[in-house]
Amino acid sequence: MKILIELLKLTPTIVEAMKTAETLIPFSGQGQAKLDFVVGVIADVVEDIEAIIVPLTKLIARLTKLFNSTGIWRTSTNG
Repeated sequence: MKILIELLKLTPTIVEAMKTAETLIPFSGQGQAKLDFVVGVIADVVEDIEAIIVPLTKLIARLTKLFNSTGIWRTSTNG
């Protein structure tokens, strides 16, 4: 539960980092580079990143899927 609360607190920051990654790396097929950037930025400021790395990457994947499926971010599959 503690990790969930921590991730929920970080969600606005994670989304901003994701937006920055999309701006800096606007190319499709660069998901791993974008993920590495976002995780790296979060790891730079979170003391015990090892404790949240797995749920963090799952949250990023879930947010990416949400943004892609709703058209917030355009992908090659949704136009």
